[in-house]
Amino acid sequence: MQAIQSNSVHVTPRPVPVAIYARVSTLHQVGGRFDSCESQAAICRDYIRKHAHEGWIECACHTDAAYSGGTMNRPGIQALKRQIEAGQVKVVLIFKFERVLRNTDEWAPFRAFLSLHGCRLVSATEDLSEETPSGRLKNNLLVSVAEYERLNTAEKVRAKLAELAKRGIWNCGLVPYGYNYDLLTKTLHPHPVESVIVRGIYEDAAKLVSLTEIANALNEAGVRTRARIFKRRDGRVQNVGEKLFKSDSLRNLIRNPIYAGRVRLNAQHYAGRHEALVSADLWERANAAVVKSLQPARCHLQARDKNCHILKGLVFCAHCDRAMIPNASGKRDSAGRLYRYYTCSQAHQEKTSCPVKHLSATLLEITVVQFIGAIARHPEIVRETLVVAKTQRKVDRGQAQVRLGEIDKSLAQADEHLQRVINAITADEADLIGDELRANAAKLKDEKQQLLVEREKLRQGLLECEHARLDTDRLLAAIARFDEVFPRLTPAEQKDLVALGVERVELRAGPAGEESPGQRQFQVRLKLHLERLTDGMEERVVIERRVDRANWPQHAPLVVEPRVVFRSFGRSPTAIIVAPFREEFREKLPAAPRVEPSTEGAHPLHRALVWNRKHLADPTVSQAEFARRAGVTAATFSYHLKLLKLAPEIQGFLLALKTPQDVRRFSLRRMKSLAELDRDGQRRAFARMRHA
Repeated sequence: MQAIQSNSVHVTPRPVPVAIYARVSTLHQVGGRFDSCESQAAICRDYIRKHAHEGWIECACHTDAAYSGGTMNRPGIQALKRQIEAGQVKVVLIFKFERVLRNTDEWAPFRAFLSLHGCRLVSATEDLSEETPSGRLKNNLLVSVAEYERLNTAEKVRAKLAELAKRGIWNCGLVPYGYNYDLLTKTLHPHPVESVIVRGIYEDAAKLVSLTEIANALNEAGVRTRARIFKRRDGRVQNVGEKLFKSDSLRNLIRNPIYAGRVRLNAQHYAGRHEALVSADLWERANAAVVKSLQPARCHLQARDKNCHILKGLVFCAHCDRAMIPNASGKRDSAGRLYRYYTCSQAHQEKTSCPVKHLSATLLEITVVQFIGAIARHPEIVRETLVVAKTQRKVDRGQAQVRLGEIDKSLAQADEHLQRVINAITADEADLIGDELRANAAKLKDEKQQLLVEREKLRQGLLECEHARLDTDRLLAAIARFDEVFPRLTPAEQKDLVALGVERVELRAGPAGEESPGQRQFQVRLKLHLERLTDGMEERVVIERRVDRANWPQHAPLVVEPRVVFRSFGRSPTAIIVAPFREEFREKLPAAPRVEPSTEGAHPLHRALVWNRKHLADPTVSQAEFARRAGVTAATFSYHLKLLKLAPEIQGFLLALKTPQDVRRFSLRRMKSLAELDRDGQRRAFARMRHA
């Protein structure tokens, strides 16, 4: 019989795209000769080969290195979900179930997501089938066990860290700046160089030096943060340290109790085993000085003065005890200039009657400026004022010493009360009133910080009084030069120079009946800081930006009270000083005499060249110290020196600028940003700037 041949043919299975997913929790499991993610992927690929007869083919491999399983917000799992939504994956293959997630709250949504897109979850080492109720229950149990292991491990780690902190052992993390970590003894040791820098930071902060100035001084001295080498999740090695110091990083450094010999964990401080870099008293004083609530941001409304009122923020109405604000009438004089006034803010805003009300801004500014210059022609006024000032300083010094004693006593009482509250909180019977005691402790701590700051201000004031230099000849020479230099300056520089020497101008209207038609009489009270003005004029400094008077020594001001009669009739309104000497000032200033070009009114590059030459002549003096001698901040000094990095042709262009408009157009701020580019970049940017 003839054999019957079969007509059946071999059917090729339909391809099933499979995506492999692998995850590890820590960076220690990444890298090396054969890391954990590679091992998981290799096991999954072997599993795919065993199911090749079913049409399984690998279409993608996603990994999440150093990501916790507590959340699904991971780049690898998100990329996998996007492929599933696009219909490119039908099987998700994993090594173990715990590699996908360890959170019961996210398991149900993920299972529903897979079911919605017709995708299965398969493990190479476990049975994850959910075709039966028992299989579904088993998967739920696996997720619960994985979550329990994660939470239990975290709890054990927290408990160990707490025990380490209670024993004063540093509980790991980044090695603090100023310390070295000994791997053998597992302890912190002071760094020979950084520890000195840290002590200096605390000492300066305790003296109420602003964090910005401390950071600028460190940066100018070439000090940088510690090198921090990090290994990223993608395997890249990056140095995130060796950066410039900033005020925020310094604040975090100062508020770290590690430098006072304490260990912090969960807002609790414990006595540490390592050596403290600063004393407990210095740590408290520095922290009191850097608390943000005690140092609110300074108002910068001075920059909004488009008409350049040189006495803005300095003039006050003595009757209403309110500031006099700049106010323009909207009308213009024959030269096209707006009529400007200083108006009592209470009369302007509340529409109340005020004896002062308003006064010509130009006339008042000329009166103040020329009165300061006229003092040089009356040395007897300066001598009498200095005698009164010295007497007043003795009184102020005595009052300050009394107040200093009161603060010391208050600090001792605050420490005693604070210790009692702390003892009560730690006692067993404090459970019921623990919240009230903690609130009381926080209040006492705030009061102590305010007392520490006030004590430091008083201490510095006493030191300034003891070292104050009230020399008549120096004052007269500086005032005479002020009268010569002032007309040559730009309006912005005039404002800065006036702010250097004038603290407050108070206007009080004269007695009723003493004024005749067309004139008004005022008692002007001037509080002058002629010592600041003297230092600034001797150093030939014109401040580039608005003067921050908080950075200057806080001497008691010299007070003079001239009587002035303002006449508004005639072509040129005048101001006549009738006491303590007689002088007449007109609203229109005489033209300034032509002088040879100097750094005043010229581009800041002129000043940068002068400062650099003086600094090179004495290289032993640091830039921060030279800036202090020059009467500017370290930041202003460094900004000027950056201009020396400009290309030679750019420097030549800036040195040839003549008009104030051109100087403002190529300002210090714009040019220092340009100096940070390479030479070619400077030339291209400068060409665009010139043709803009």
